[in-house]
Amino acid sequence: MGKLASGVGRTSPPRRNMLRTIMHEPHTLPGRGDPFSMSKTTLMNFIARGLLVITSVALSVGHVAPASACVVESSDKLSDAWLGAWMGNVVSPSINGKPGLDLPVTIVVRAGAAGPEIDITVLTAGALAKPAIEIVGDANDLAFTLDSGGKRARFEGALNDDRTLIAGSFAFLDAKGSMMPPPCVWSMHRVDLVTSVAGARVYDAVLDAMGQKLPMRLALGEGPHGWCGAIEIISQGVRELAVGVERTATGFKVRLPVGSVATIELAADAEMKVLEGTFSQATFRGPIRFELVADAKLAGPRRPQDPVPPFPYQETEVRIDHPNGNTLGGTLTIPADKGLARAGRLPAVVLVTGSGPQNRNEELLGHRPFAVIADALARAGVAVLRCDDRGVGASTGAFAGATSIDFASDADIASEWLKRQPTIDAARVGMIGHSEGAMIAPIVAMWQNAGDSPVDPLAFIVLLAPPAESGAETLTRQTARMYEVSGTPVDKLAVAVAAHAAVMRAIEQFRAADALQPLVVELIRSQLALSNQPTPDDAAMASIIDGAMKQLTDPWMVEFIRFDPRPVLVRLEVPTLAMCGSKDVQVVAEANLGLLEEIKAKSGAPITIRRYPGLNHLFQAATTGLPDEYSTIESTFDPKALAEMVAWVVETAKAAPAPQIPQATRAGFSTDAADVAALPQRLWLLKPANAIQPTGAQP
Repeated sequence: MGKLASGVGRTSPPRRNMLRTIMHEPHTLPGRGDPFSMSKTTLMNFIARGLLVITSVALSVGHVAPASACVVESSDKLSDAWLGAWMGNVVSPSINGKPGLDLPVTIVVRAGAAGPEIDITVLTAGALAKPAIEIVGDANDLAFTLDSGGKRARFEGALNDDRTLIAGSFAFLDAKGSMMPPPCVWSMHRVDLVTSVAGARVYDAVLDAMGQKLPMRLALGEGPHGWCGAIEIISQGVRELAVGVERTATGFKVRLPVGSVATIELAADAEMKVLEGTFSQATFRGPIRFELVADAKLAGPRRPQDPVPPFPYQETEVRIDHPNGNTLGGTLTIPADKGLARAGRLPAVVLVTGSGPQNRNEELLGHRPFAVIADALARAGVAVLRCDDRGVGASTGAFAGATSIDFASDADIASEWLKRQPTIDAARVGMIGHSEGAMIAPIVAMWQNAGDSPVDPLAFIVLLAPPAESGAETLTRQTARMYEVSGTPVDKLAVAVAAHAAVMRAIEQFRAADALQPLVVELIRSQLALSNQPTPDDAAMASIIDGAMKQLTDPWMVEFIRFDPRPVLVRLEVPTLAMCGSKDVQVVAEANLGLLEEIKAKSGAPITIRRYPGLNHLFQAATTGLPDEYSTIESTFDPKALAEMVAWVVETAKAAPAPQIPQATRAGFSTDAADVAALPQRLWLLKPANAIQPTGAQP
């Protein structure tokens, strides 16, 4: 179908799935929170209702002139007065008529073995207990940086005389690390960590949020600085989130530190065994009842597969300059085991993340699947390069405005850079992509294998949860599957699925916005009906429609919906492993692997297809496969599936490079000019081999 567009400006916030109940804009969700994330409204959608507005304001702050930064002098040791937990807000004035920032912030300061450590929670910036960087401080002053979602911000503050309050400044940082105006006020007050309070009580409740049952756990205790608490919503990846607690005449008022105020007002019985009241946020109000759980504790995250030292490999921070001007920051892992080396050079792979702003570890809900994969491959003797997405972490450039072809270009350049490293065998470099990354890897393989005599093209690819259907088909099927797995009766979901398909067809057919909007309204109404939610008033409905239209006309989303991977997949001519879990509700296995089997039979493409019973989109052993299970599952990547993938890569790398398949012998391989022109076009052709120079430390 239509080829992917590149460099198209995107004015909406990072992509999100319009399939879910659109009236509640989500935070970044599993599977990178986008076309491959969940369709149902979650509690975090209520909690993070203000996220999109605040995020967009934060982005707009970055387009002003630099401001000078104050300097915090650092001593050898941070004063003990800083240690502990602090809660407060970052507030800024309005900007060009837009509302200013009002960001709830929580920090926990600890004395680490190598110096002070700070965990920052700013849910509206996608940061949950995120480690701070660039920490300096002394007895009275403290400064640190938050790097989240591709944006960096600097906090600088001072303690008051009685060491119970912090006051200071906050500013976003530009690409050079300079603080930018307008200045924001940062203020915090000391609180106790409920996990450190003797006699703290733990309560469980289940919130009925528009038909969804959302378990949560609340801990309350009275410490030296007053009442304190923390909440956990395991299905949303929220663990030990500090909350504001006010003791009232009848019980407690609990405030969740989010952009749109969320409160839980509770009345306690005489023995404080039952807390009953109301959960409120924005327009939602619902009853809630917490019951005391004897001897219970808050559950910290457990990720047993997360790599721990000592490591039998070397990890080096690298920087890769893209010809378009952005820089990719990443980690190059070089194994100590050189058993797979040829003339001292190792086989290697590039890891490609799924959709949405993602760091090099594809980190979500405490899981770091790419760190786990890199560790397993390196232990088997395969080098690995994994990079932060453009505009995320150590990578520069703008994430907003980029489309899949831009991300494919980043992966293309990263692989070409990798081939030029002295320890890497250029003839044995492969690529592993997950979700959208599994759509990108075949594009890069097609580019590099063009013609019958390419020089050191990608030698193999691995596709984890690969979409083989068009974007429109993928999203509509995802919607239907999620409703089905959630127990929605078939007769009821049929209307919503049909409405969704109608919207997809309109976008595929290049229908104008005025023709699309009535279909979007029908989709919204059908989703509201499924959730048994009353129709919002006119103003709220207008806001919902506007948000939905922005999502659906976003350039990335439009191109994704219109893109059909099949003309690319039929051109695969390098060994390919395609893996999918039977409980993947985001890229449905039977449909997409079935198409790959058809392509393999028709074109002779060298594809190995493997289905994994019981695994979800992240390759975890799952019960339903729905994304609300992702954080509750301890394993990051099923050990059997991981071992089989590593074994396939090792055996394929041993035999690489495979002989080229002449185009003239390929069934279903069209050389028609119109068909070729409709394919994604390579943005940068790098030659000679030294076209890219490494700019970071090299092994």
